[in-house]
Amino acid sequence: MHYSTKANSNPTILQIVEQSGLSADAMSPVELLLDGDAGFSSDRILYVCNNISAEEMKFVHDKGVLVCLDSISQVDTWGKNLPNTDIMVRINPGTAGVGHSKKVETSGKDTKFGISEANLPELIETANKYHLRIVGTHQHLGSLFLNDKIDDYIEGVKTGLDIVKNNFKDIKIVDLGGGFGVPYNPNTEKPLDLFALSNKLIPILKDFIKSYPSVDEFKFEPGRYIPCESGIVIGTVTAVKQEYGTYYIGTDIGMNAMARVVLHKKPKKTTSRIYANICGNVCESGDVLGKKRIVELPEVGDIVVVYNCGAYGYSMSSNYTGRPRPAEVMVDGSSNITLIRKKEEISDLII
Repeated sequence: MHYSTKANSNPTILQIVEQSGLSADAMSPVELLLDGDAGFSSDRILYVCNNISAEEMKFVHDKGVLVCLDSISQVDTWGKNLPNTDIMVRINPGTAGVGHSKKVETSGKDTKFGISEANLPELIETANKYHLRIVGTHQHLGSLFLNDKIDDYIEGVKTGLDIVKNNFKDIKIVDLGGGFGVPYNPNTEKPLDLFALSNKLIPILKDFIKSYPSVDEFKFEPGRYIPCESGIVIGTVTAVKQEYGTYYIGTDIGMNAMARVVLHKKPKKTTSRIYANICGNVCESGDVLGKKRIVELPEVGDIVVVYNCGAYGYSMSSNYTGRPRPAEVMVDGSSNITLIRKKEEISDLII
């Protein structure tokens, strides 16, 4: 199991992940350095990259980390600079993606990721030209799939394994990606049934090994599945208004602090329920935490809680419009509270 550093790269969280025995995926030099500082050895890090420079390739190689390249052009660049080395390659099995939206589907004909089966002969020819050893393949079908997409994920796995058998010799590693989802709306979505997924997946992997015995490792990337439900964002109601028949609840949780949100709010018994748009404090029309949500009519100063923000929360935050990013606080199973990242101050942003 490989933890995707981009999901949440807080050093304290990375240390917990490392101590739990997982490996890590890095996508940039900074993530690679963070993983190393957290205790991941080079053989427990996979560099899953996209369109990187020759300089970045050399940086990864010098760190002793295995790289996964997702185009023939990138393999050519790697080979020119680092011949006679080991690489992994990302394939695109061509099956429909299993992401919860088109923006996070990473398989099929409309994605920038991976190499199609039709182009694999050219890939192998390019690798051979530079004496590169393709030791593994990688595929990723999409992000945030739940129970209704398990069968689609399984079909994508089958297609990818067939591509390996038909086009590659002596592959040691098969990375089947991840995208394991979490229910952002518990009223309509159920948690991913890992037992159902495993019961369908394991027999397929066993059959594959029988016909392709060189593989000694399957990798998976749980990604958001690990930290997502552990994280919440806490903010404050700063304004309440009703315009043209719509309530707007203003908060200090701007899109700079939380780019991906779904809002739930514990009802109060003393106020009336309303439909409202819950908005942030950035001057953008898209700075909306939730539209037409049924909430209790709040007052200025009330607390707002955004759930399921442990993945792609802080890691996607920014200082857009000069807004400082929030603090990160960890509460463990014993209710111990630890500040794991200080709140940014305005002075931190003025250089």
